[in-house]
Amino acid sequence: MPKLVVVAEDDIIIYNNEAIKVSHTDLSWIPDDVWAVNWDTDTNKGWIEYRQEPGAVPTRGNENITDLGIYAQAITDHASEKTAQADALEASRNHALEVKHYRKMMLQDSDWTQVPDSPLSSSKKTEWATYRQQLRDLPATIAADSNLTDKALADDLTHSGWPTKPS
Repeated sequence: MPKLVVVAEDDIIIYNNEAIKVSHTDLSWIPDDVWAVNWDTDTNKGWIEYRQEPGAVPTRGNENITDLGIYAQAITDHASEKTAQADALEASRNHALEVKHYRKMMLQDSDWTQVPDSPLSSSKKTEWATYRQQLRDLPATIAADSNLTDKALADDLTHSGWPTKPS
């Protein structure tokens, strides 16, 4: 049951229960006197809430609508804003730092394998030591392999470029 809510004053569009704070999309097409629009796409009914000055006698009440009219643009704007926000987030990512943090976590999770009182056999300890060295060598491995990128590893923690943990 798709619904659309536009709160012009707060630059918020809610479509299909997904709220987006609009920051990349221009909402100047919404008339200045509109505070919010509510629309139910199942029933094709909704209403427009108009701005009221605080403490003033209301000059205009809510208006029931049976046609979305110009407010259909909000559905397009919701999708555009969602894409713009995803693009901005991707552009701000530091893939190398993400790989470094994940690699550090994997090293910390395997620290126990190298302590003197570890329950592992010496051959298993060696396997783990090799794995840990591969993790430490990962930046050089990425630099040496033109088909391997920080982005690929940051986006897919199961990527074949990650060293395989011993069983």
